[in-house]
Amino acid sequence: MSPFLQNYTLSFTPLSPIHIGTGESYEPTNYVIDDGTLYEFDSAAALAALSEQDRDELNRIVSGRADENMLKTVQGFFYRRREALKPWAINAIPVLDGIARLYTTRIGQAANREGGGGQVLNKLEIDRTAYNPATRRPVLFGSSIKGAIRTALLDKVNQGQRARERKGLHDFQGRLFKYLDAERGEWSLQQDPLRLVALSDAAWDDAQVLPTAQVYLAVNRKKSAVVDEKGGLRAAMGENLYQILECVPPAYPRAFKGQLALQTIKSDDRQKIPAQEFHFPIKAIADACNRFYLPIWTAERKLLEERGYADEEGYKTFMGILASSQEKIETGQAFLLRVGRHSGAESVTVSGARNGNIKIMTGKGQNPEYADAPKTLWLAAQTKEQRQNLLPFGWLLVEIHSGDGTPAEWPELAELCAARQGPARQWAEQQARQRAELAAKRQADEQRRQQQALERQRRQAEEQAKAEAAEQARIAEQQRQAGLSPIELEIETFLQAIQAQDRDTRLLQELESGRWQGEDAKAVAQTVKSLMEQAGKWLPDFAGDNKQKVKLRDRSRKVLKYLQG
Repeated sequence: MSPFLQNYTLSFTPLSPIHIGTGESYEPTNYVIDDGTLYEFDSAAALAALSEQDRDELNRIVSGRADENMLKTVQGFFYRRREALKPWAINAIPVLDGIARLYTTRIGQAANREGGGGQVLNKLEIDRTAYNPATRRPVLFGSSIKGAIRTALLDKVNQGQRARERKGLHDFQGRLFKYLDAERGEWSLQQDPLRLVALSDAAWDDAQVLPTAQVYLAVNRKKSAVVDEKGGLRAAMGENLYQILECVPPAYPRAFKGQLALQTIKSDDRQKIPAQEFHFPIKAIADACNRFYLPIWTAERKLLEERGYADEEGYKTFMGILASSQEKIETGQAFLLRVGRHSGAESVTVSGARNGNIKIMTGKGQNPEYADAPKTLWLAAQTKEQRQNLLPFGWLLVEIHSGDGTPAEWPELAELCAARQGPARQWAEQQARQRAELAAKRQADEQRRQQQALERQRRQAEEQAKAEAAEQARIAEQQRQAGLSPIELEIETFLQAIQAQDRDTRLLQELESGRWQGEDAKAVAQTVKSLMEQAGKWLPDFAGDNKQKVKLRDRSRKVLKYLQG
């Protein structure tokens, strides 16, 4: 190992649900929930899944006024077409039963009314946890891990002393780590000891066959019971608050792997390197994290048990994992860490800096209060009313391995985690079966759409050919009419509005009315003769006594008189 760079591989086992926010969400217009599964789709997948008629309807909806009613209509539109969308999903994750019920009862609906009667829309966004956009698998940001380690190291250096800085935590940290020049009030970030600690993002282990994420509700619960004037328990303000979060599931052994590097920098200029006592070796980092986070874990577990919130089976598994890790923890080969949203103020602040600085929201329109500790917990649940079998957020067991080597087998960890994986395995098996069915349906859809596309192309080609033929006919007709004499054009115009069987009779009647004279009359008479010949009516030489044919003979002879002039 290089004396200037010490490399370690870190394995991360989630002990509770973990959500590291990114500002991104699953919107109810790009996902549907069905049969306990969230199916994510993008706009390209949606267009591929929808029929031409459905696409036309969607275009009609989104062409209207952009308001809450439009959003509700779009939500309902996609939900009603979930069977068509599922084969085209780009991602699928399990959803707890309570959240699935919440979705089906509220999709496309208004949650309630504001004081003025306006709608409060059930937008049903699900906050996404950090993920790799290429693989859609979750990640643990190196910055999140490093931030949690930084808090533990600061707490170790501070030794519980009250912060005396008034300008904020940056000055507090600068004083503890000796990268703040108190006289000049300037920071020298080159002297920040955490710049010697490099942490990569921790990537999901592709060997995992279980679902990579789980959707939970985050519910707010009081640390202390709220009682009425008679001493009876009552619901506390704020306990109806909830958030819908995508989380990394708990009890996945070594679900993530990342890299940690410790740098050793030597310089004669002491202003460019951290103070020597803050060149933390790997064991010092592990010990500081255990010293800081283990008491928080123990206190939180005790509080949840006392309040009846705890998921006893979950804690049984987690305590088994910690017991199995005891030797690794004592020797600095493993440590406890807490990352992500709802980790709790105690886990993200140094003990001396939190005294009187924890912000407590007191209600809409009211000024916040400040205390030494928060009064509530955010816990993972599957219904917003749930008060038992709740889990905390953010706990990780981190193992340290020298270099880039593969960690040794740990059968006990795998066995303890397996006890909590039953539902996840059932979902994975169901998804494996369904995946083949959905793939076949998608293939059939693609073939049908290809056939429909070919049929559209054929119809378009036919229509284009007809249009071209009509245009050629129009041009030919124009050319033909251009070659007609004035009298020929007049005759043709006159005959256009007359049925074919009557044309010879009507044209002769018009001729006899005196409309045409001279050569024009002869031209008209010649047209009458041609029409009579085509119809078998030209009988100038008939010598019989058939009354009808006698009429035709007489008519034919009238025409001859015009022709003979």
